[in-house]
Amino acid sequence: MIALVIGTSAFTLVNHATTWSVKEDAYSVKFTSSKFDGSFKGLKSELYFNENNLADSKLTATIDANTINTGNGMRNGHARKGLDVKTYPTVKFESNSIIKTSKGYEAIGNLTIKDVTKSIRIAFTFNQTADGGVFAGTFSVKPAEYNVTRSGTPEVLDFQLNVPVTK
Repeated sequence: MIALVIGTSAFTLVNHATTWSVKEDAYSVKFTSSKFDGSFKGLKSELYFNENNLADSKLTATIDANTINTGNGMRNGHARKGLDVKTYPTVKFESNSIIKTSKGYEAIGNLTIKDVTKSIRIAFTFNQTADGGVFAGTFSVKPAEYNVTRSGTPEVLDFQLNVPVTK
């Protein structure tokens, strides 16, 4: 009987999603477009992920919109105005579900930019390492769909995420 309880307990622990913490100085949130490239800082996240129990997994993240960096101070100012960072200081993603795909995983959830929330899919991989792992993902956004319509705003931004984590 004791062996059954211990065996069941071990199985239960294995199936719960692991809480992952972002390595603060190691992550990157970059974007490319037909007009300019850039990055964001200020990532805050709650990452609960278990490859063997995706139903128990959840990814939530915010980015400090004021940290947008295009390599050009004037363009950064225009981008901050377009994002209206004084009123909407963060960009947020929250997954509703995570599914396995032929190339890795897909987080399906809500992306909120300014006052608009839309459902998106973020394709990602997770590579576990000895001391943690790395989430790497991609997704595209059409800024106009989020009321980011300032002159000079690209039609599409392609995002690349590289997020090293520890347990």
